[in-house]
Amino acid sequence: MKADLIKFNDLKEAILKLNEGLKERKSELERDGVLQRFEFTFELAWKVVQEYAKYQGVEVASPREAIRVGAELSIIEDPDKWFVDLQNRNLTTHIYDAEMAEKIFQEVNGFAQRVSQMVVEIEKSDI
Repeated sequence: MKADLIKFNDLKEAILKLNEGLKERKSELERDGVLQRFEFTFELAWKVVQEYAKYQGVEVASPREAIRVGAELSIIEDPDKWFVDLQNRNLTTHIYDAEMAEKIFQEVNGFAQRVSQMVVEIEKSDI
């Protein structure tokens, strides 16, 4: 039934690309590429949670709600860190500051680990 989670395979591919970028980063341009991959991966992650929740009979309308519901459904661990990821995604999407970009970049590895764990939890589930 995981095949019914339309964006699930896209998310797994995005995580691979994000991890690849984290290993390869050498320049400011590559850092910016990783941040763009982070934004894209975060978007897919919350939309996968939205789809997963729908299969559980729960409607989710926003990333913040997806984090909360994902934690309730035991596919998201440490929602407080996910809320920081959401804040970082919002900052990278709407404002660009080199110092802030570097700070957020330093936190992306933690996000990559969290979203990978979410994928593991979904794969262990019954849907």
